[in-house]
Amino acid sequence: MTAAARTLGESTPTVSRRINDLERELGTKLFQRSKRGVELTAAGKRLLDLVQKMQGLVETVGDQVAEDNTKIAGAVKIKAGDGLGPYWIARHLPKFHRSVPNVQVDLEIGLAVDEVVHRQADLAIVVEKPTHPEIISQRLGTMHYMCFASQAYINEHGHPQSIFEFQNHKLLMHTSYVHQVEAWSKNIKQLKDFIDYSVITNSGTALLTLASNAGGIAILPSFIAEVEPDLVPLHLPSLAPIQFWLTYTERVRRNPAGMATIEWLLSIFNDQEHKWFQSEFVHPNKVDEERKALSAKEVFGVSSGIQL
Repeated sequence: MTAAARTLGESTPTVSRRINDLERELGTKLFQRSKRGVELTAAGKRLLDLVQKMQGLVETVGDQVAEDNTKIAGAVKIKAGDGLGPYWIARHLPKFHRSVPNVQVDLEIGLAVDEVVHRQADLAIVVEKPTHPEIISQRLGTMHYMCFASQAYINEHGHPQSIFEFQNHKLLMHTSYVHQVEAWSKNIKQLKDFIDYSVITNSGTALLTLASNAGGIAILPSFIAEVEPDLVPLHLPSLAPIQFWLTYTERVRRNPAGMATIEWLLSIFNDQEHKWFQSEFVHPNKVDEERKALSAKEVFGVSSGIQL
């Protein structure tokens, strides 16, 4: 509290009072107070993530408005995992280059941890929030892992009604999922000892190819429903919510090419536009229903305009 007051040029009681006012307005405790000092509560940590994201966007407003995007140039290296990298980031790169044509993107696929500190990457997407003081982290969203299969596989083997029927099916798993089972649902942890994995692979491409060719039930992030519309999202609950963060350093934030890339990445993970990344799981079928309803509403609106 004292350090914050010094930074803000306020008194410690004033800072404490403002925090109390904020907690009262939000209706939740942001700090846990004890004789050892104060620590962020879970709600406080969530608010901090949101504030950091807001701060990053606000700080870019002036530069992005004033800067001619065609004059922004340079190379930016992004490191992302086997799913988000090739199947989501790469999918949106053409639109980014139409806006910022002179930024060269080096997209490296692989598990990222602290590459940005050692300058092995300018931007990295990680699944554990870093604690290194030099790393700036902004929460991008949550990946919800669920089950997909081809229609041909379902026709031959049937649609499982619960995960407890998995022992009667061929299950396709990514290597990283097997080692992260503690983050999965309670039921999956109970099942791990007797589930028979038909294939385990460290390649997302291999996983998608197997599933598309009736190789079994693949456990994939829900956004794959948009990427591979031929795969059928099964009527089962989400198996694991995995949060992920965008990480970079002050050096990258001050670089116009880096800042343009950061802003773009934040936009393609906007969970209002891309519901796959919301905190709560949204089944692809519901997303399709909402899109159809919106499309019908737009058509009806246009038709009404013509009639009028």
